Amino acid sequence: MANNCPRISIGMPVYNGAEWLAPSIESILDQTFKDFELIISDNGSSDDTGDICEKFAAADERIRYIRQPVNIGASGNYSFVFRVASAPYFKWASSNDICHATFLELCIAELDSRPDLAVCFPRTRLFAEHPSDGQDYFDDLILLDDSPCKRFQKFLNNIQLNNVMNGVIRSEALKKTSLVKPYHSSDVVLMAEVSLHGKFAEVPEALYLRRMDEKTSTSLMSDEKVREHYDPQRKSSMRFQNWHIQMGYIAAALRAPLNLRERLCVLSLVLRGLRWSRVKLAADIREAL
Repeated sequence: MANNCPRISIGMPVYNGAEWLAPSIESILDQTFKDFELIISDNGSSDDTGDICEKFAAADERIRYIRQPVNIGASGNYSFVFRVASAPYFKWASSNDICHATFLELCIAELDSRPDLAVCFPRTRLFAEHPSDGQDYFDDLILLDDSPCKRFQKFLNNIQLNNVMNGVIRSEALKKTSLVKPYHSSDVVLMAEVSLHGKFAEVPEALYLRRMDEKTSTSLMSDEKVREHYDPQRKSSMRFQNWHIQMGYIAAALRAPLNLRERLCVLSLVLRGLRWSRVKLAADIREAL
């Protein structure tokens, strides 16, 4: 590695990702911005994932390959790669997706010039088979309000696909969160919390190519596959998912370094969300009973 602490750590959690892993790694190694470490955490894959990772790691000293002794679930693996990262900037990189060569360069330049930013993300192009056949996706998550509460509100109002999580994030902001937990939409709760720590800016170019099919998107998976994705050790169904989400928002509002006015504003939004979600919350209780 060029120095002991690179400018950005890239965390790539992977499980049985051999089908598309090599192009994803190559898209990171081909970045115009070179001062990074790539941490690949293999969740005990049973396919050729390990062989692919070891081959790349042997050829490039910026790659750190770690194989988990047991499958700790996707959420645990996502949190793990950040916890072992060392750089002031961090990016999650899916083992299914492709990053354009200027992704890091343009996002880091924006963050360097704007200390008030917590996240910089490019526009996204969704594809199922070939990146050239993809369609551009509009995130509408540019959050530049000075008020953390206004940023939080706009995030919750506009979030659909959580593409911004794959942008470049200031590590100091992530360290103040609970990271990714093993419940539905925990990644959305995480990025909502990050919005309380800083602003979100967009690079207006489609530099992130996201694969969307039943193998890679939880929204297209069966309930059993989703359970295995989050917690492969769990044998029963995942209960109280809507309660986990709402409690996650409350914890984020209490944990963030906000003044009293902003904290009360965020908590009022969360309580309003509890009222709007009361049917789902009641359904969680009925299911558990």
